[in-house]
Amino acid sequence: MQVLIHQTSKRWSQNPFRKSKGLVQCVLFHPIRPYFFVATQRYVRVYNLLKQELTKKLMANCKWVSSMAIHPAGDNVICGSYDSKLAWFDLDLSTRPYQLLR
Repeated sequence: MQVLIHQTSKRWSQNPFRKSKGLVQCVLFHPIRPYFFVATQRYVRVYNLLKQELTKKLMANCKWVSSMAIHPAGDNVICGSYDSKLAWFDLDLSTRPYQLLR
């Protein structure tokens, strides 16, 4: 699966994660900052769209990420998995889950 980001005002496209490992499960834009979240089977990668680089790699500590949601303020991310776990990330603190709920 290939994911491209298009900016129609500048007629410009980018593919920031050509070499992505794992199947893409979910993608989200950050509500405020120019970040793009890509959830694969085991990790959530955070890309800076302006610099076109990987900024963070969040380790979900679950077998298979199935869904993802970002708080409207953009500071917290929750990932759900098929093994019935929720990983709550505080993006200001760490790349490991702040709390893991079962």
